[in-house]
Amino acid sequence: RGAPPSRALAAARMLVPRALCLLAALAAGPALAEDYGTPDVFGQFAEPLHVPPAYANATAPDDVLASFPPSFAFGLASAPAHVEDGLEDAWLEHARGGHVAAWSHVPRAHERNRFWSEPEIELDIVRDAGVTLLRMGVDWARLVPSARASDVGTIDEEAWKHYARTLHACRERGLRVMLTLFHHSLPPWLGEVGGWTNQSSVAHFSTFARAVLSRVAADEGLRDNLHSVVTVNEPNVFAGMTYCARAWPPARDPPSAVEAAHCVTPWGDYASAMARMADAHHAARRVAKEVGLAHVPVGVAHHVPSFDAATLADRPAQRAAETLAVFWFHDLVASACDFTGINYYGREILAGGGLAMPLSEEYSEAGRSVYPEGLYRMLRAFHKRSPNVPIYITENGVADATDRLRAPYLLEHLLAVRAAMDAGVDVRAYVFWTIADNWEWADGYCPKFGLVDVLRTPEGIEWVKRPSYELFRQVVTAGTGKPGAGGRITRGQRDAAWTQLQLAVRRKERRPFCRADDGATALDHAKQRPFSRRDWRYGYHMGPQAAPLRRDRRRGRAAERALVNGTYWAGVAERMDAGWREITAAFYGREDGGAGGAEPRAGPAADWGAALGTPKLAEARAWLFGPDAPGSSGDRGLISAVGLDDLRTWLRSAGGNATAFLHGQASASEPAARRDGGAGDEWGASVWRAHKAAVEWAQDVADHRTS
Repeated sequence: RGAPPSRALAAARMLVPRALCLLAALAAGPALAEDYGTPDVFGQFAEPLHVPPAYANATAPDDVLASFPPSFAFGLASAPAHVEDGLEDAWLEHARGGHVAAWSHVPRAHERNRFWSEPEIELDIVRDAGVTLLRMGVDWARLVPSARASDVGTIDEEAWKHYARTLHACRERGLRVMLTLFHHSLPPWLGEVGGWTNQSSVAHFSTFARAVLSRVAADEGLRDNLHSVVTVNEPNVFAGMTYCARAWPPARDPPSAVEAAHCVTPWGDYASAMARMADAHHAARRVAKEVGLAHVPVGVAHHVPSFDAATLADRPAQRAAETLAVFWFHDLVASACDFTGINYYGREILAGGGLAMPLSEEYSEAGRSVYPEGLYRMLRAFHKRSPNVPIYITENGVADATDRLRAPYLLEHLLAVRAAMDAGVDVRAYVFWTIADNWEWADGYCPKFGLVDVLRTPEGIEWVKRPSYELFRQVVTAGTGKPGAGGRITRGQRDAAWTQLQLAVRRKERRPFCRADDGATALDHAKQRPFSRRDWRYGYHMGPQAAPLRRDRRRGRAAERALVNGTYWAGVAERMDAGWREITAAFYGREDGGAGGAEPRAGPAADWGAALGTPKLAEARAWLFGPDAPGSSGDRGLISAVGLDDLRTWLRSAGGNATAFLHGQASASEPAARRDGGAGDEWGASVWRAHKAAVEWAQDVADHRTS
């Protein structure tokens, strides 16, 4: 008595609750694992991952890993609350009230992406990307500004005419429309009376759907160009964030633990909102058939993360999350869906009642673990649940301001889609989120999801295409540049995208991250997070099914190192070319050297040689060969042993006669003018040939044309 508890008692106090959780997980896990496509209590999957042989066997850069038929639709997506200016909606009020992160300090935040006043900017971007499908929405609050208007069945006709012009502009650009009716933005007048927890919401939504769809059906051009209709986007997310977390408008005080727990009970607001949205979907689908759109597929876009548990004790939380988020709404509307829409972004690892954010995992800026295999497993799970219903990938994307993650993320998730199709899943469309960086709900402008960077300044807004935009265009047009040609992914594209990311890893680069350590709290200003070293490519992650790719990975160690060197060489080629142009511009006032009879700005040839040889070649040699003298055996991994002697010879030759390059012209294969008489012409020819050969050789290595 009075003595501290024994070690055995302390251990029992710690282990008994965990044992009870484990027993619950043992009871629930095996029964539910097959349905949810997630690990059971022992971390095992009900079925192996399907890895098509081409993923491991393709070796040449031009070898095709995956292809998609011309009938497969590729698209891009946005939503009114993300991109429309001039929109006095609940989200703008929410942001002005201080409930949206990364918003108040962002220039022109209220203008969003100007899709209302200047829709042609992003429509042209979508068209030029080579897709045939645009997922866009019409805002409920803009069209039905009051409860009275909804009661009498009227809409803002001027606003509708504006939407109609935008929809016709899509048709003129060869873009079919996937039209979303509700995308996380309730009219304020409905939110004030409980939104989706109010029974009247179903009638109001049915009236809104009839007003929109009847007008589309009455316009032959719009009717024929309508690809599909998404009635409700991510109902589980809206219900959870609005009524349980109380983080979305209308803003209220954060819930207590008791209120949050009550919300997810069968008689709480979550279940009520889900039931109302399901009723609204059924009503909207009936409306579509009644107004003459019976040929148009109608469905729902489900948000389906791949849940996992950090420990065995977290398995019950995993099962609870899956029960709430994965099939709940699907089962309410499955009988009235012409397609199943899947919004997949990544994995969520649960730990201690919250989210784990281990540095070993790769995460997007929005706090989602990058996990392509999860998309395959979600597709299989929904296919088994509704085997006769086709699937559209209605959203898939990654928040990544650096654009390092986006290229491999895109390719690896498309490889997961192709693998699922090979395994019998009827996937007919892939829509990438999103066109350009925009307002990301309560996260504001911090996460950068766009293929296009949006630069906001007090003076204006500028759209700048990222490198991943061009890769996306190449993939979705099968390399032809023509929309509707089908999609194609090559080994070279996959290797190059992954290598660029690995270079960032090796350089220990850091990137923005928009989540606090709890994984849920949005940040006003992004913090920095390192890239993960984990190999998250499709088929490489875990399990015996990855054995073929593991063998490929071991077999390709040397090839991977050569690929990294080749990627560096692509940078070498670019740097050499830029350096020569900078030098010639400095001395001749133009980048093409002495072409066209231009005279040097000043100074004798000897001075030019000194200026060129000292800062420029010394810097280039040190960067290529390391800090030692040129020609030494040391290198920093920039230059592979293959071709090194040839390059040394070229650079030594160039170093001895560099001034001659200034007497020729950089835009031709041979110098066209003699500036100092005598040997200058010969030097120019020699140095230009050496420079050109070095650049071409470096590019050959980068393209895998040189062994």
